[in-house]
Amino acid sequence: MPNSGPAYGKCRYCKRRFKRTGKPGRKQEYCTPQCRRRAQRERNTGTAPTPINPLPLARNIAESVQAMAQTLLASEYGEQDLETLLRQAGELTREVEYYICAAVQDARRKGTGWEAVAAAASVSAATARSRWAEKSVRRRLERRASEQLALRQRDPATPSVPPRTEGQAGVQPAERSASKLAAALSHLHRNSGLTIRQVAESTHLSPSYVSRIMSGERLPNWPVVALLTDLFEGDPDELAVLWESAHGMTLPARQPLPEAAARLNAALRGLYLAAASPSSERIHEASGGTLSVRIIEDILAGRTVPDWKTTASFIQAVGGTPNDIRPLWESVHYAFLVFLDPVDGDTPLPAPFGAGTGGHATNQKPNQDASGG
Repeated sequence: MPNSGPAYGKCRYCKRRFKRTGKPGRKQEYCTPQCRRRAQRERNTGTAPTPINPLPLARNIAESVQAMAQTLLASEYGEQDLETLLRQAGELTREVEYYICAAVQDARRKGTGWEAVAAAASVSAATARSRWAEKSVRRRLERRASEQLALRQRDPATPSVPPRTEGQAGVQPAERSASKLAAALSHLHRNSGLTIRQVAESTHLSPSYVSRIMSGERLPNWPVVALLTDLFEGDPDELAVLWESAHGMTLPARQPLPEAAARLNAALRGLYLAAASPSSERIHEASGGTLSVRIIEDILAGRTVPDWKTTASFIQAVGGTPNDIRPLWESVHYAFLVFLDPVDGDTPLPAPFGAGTGGHATNQKPNQDASGG
């Protein structure tokens, strides 16, 4: 008897397993049209995927140490009770210990020998090896990442750093994402040169409904977003995170590194589209000169994961709210820790932001038709 079960294949681009449609004709080689287009684009340009730059693990923790020290200082000036002061001091001390582990890990990854580590820490080489053995450090940093995720899931409203957003008091992240999604779709629509009536005729949606989507009065379902983005010759993946955030979908606790990096880049690309795709020079000016044109282009192309300060500067320069994106950025760091010690020997190497996901986020959307809102 022939096997009547579903047929699976491995995508030639992102290397993920997918269920083939079973349609007659040429064998399906890509999991999504997006993967097929990206593979074609790379063949045409003769470029190969560029690996993600290694992440400085200690920098993220150093920023957290700074924020916690500021909190402790504010409590001291506010004459908080001794119990509060000692609790905050204990948390700060624990975070400093995590920082030391991460700093040693970063140095070791750059090729620093144990003798140099021992000299920097004023301990013997044997003590350094014992105290900061790679597996031991990795376990500690993974424990910290799990604690951070658990804290954020228990109280999603608590930001990792004190919020500094102005002019958006009382506005929830979902509302901001919905507004950015509408702005991004409106920008793509303007660039397409199509009228509202032409869009309605091509998508079988009513002109009034299309108009309300572009103005932000209606939040469309995912099939409508994908349909409109394809019509405007955009990439639906770049709007996926905005759409999920607009619907209040929570971030999975753990993700593979390529997927976590792709979600972060999709969020940044979505904010960039919502800002009407400003030039790198304009973003450089909007950042007050803190971002170079080169780093802006690398961020948009998905060639690097910058530190949080740089990422936050980019987000602010394109009109976004850093605290909305911070969980995605931290998820990349957590995924990188897991990547350093993969359970499966076949775990793929880090891919660029655009690779490794294809339409994966699309496949997770609810099964909705394209006729409603």
